[in-house]
Amino acid sequence: MSKRRGLAAHFGPLELAILDVLWSGGEMDVAECVKRLRGDQAYTTVKTVMERLVGKGFLVRRKEGRQYVYWPSRSRSEVEQEVAAAQVRQLVDGFGDLAVANFVRAVRDDTEQLAQVRALLAEIEDHDEPGGAR
Repeated sequence: MSKRRGLAAHFGPLELAILDVLWSGGEMDVAECVKRLRGDQAYTTVKTVMERLVGKGFLVRRKEGRQYVYWPSRSRSEVEQEVAAAQVRQLVDGFGDLAVANFVRAVRDDTEQLAQVRALLAEIEDHDEPGGAR
């Protein structure tokens, strides 16, 4: 069994497929989205999921004639940042120091990730010093 990673762990498969179509294709109505999905999804199913994504704040829509046109409210990278930050905050809130310690242990063997952690800590320390950017 493969684990769902990244945004796939946060969104359902059809939700993420719809977001991917809109991130790559810009504004479109439901019919165009169904066409670009190239699957066997029913129009009504795609419309329902798009409306749920509007309700969750990931899509925006406007009425054009008798139909709605949809587009993403944020870029993929903005959504990735938002979801990752929320998941980390949930871990830290739930496990405190254990979450932080395990996070550091998880990246200690990856020199690139460890360098990123050190750079972020140095940035925080610079802001906390008297006369820093804070």
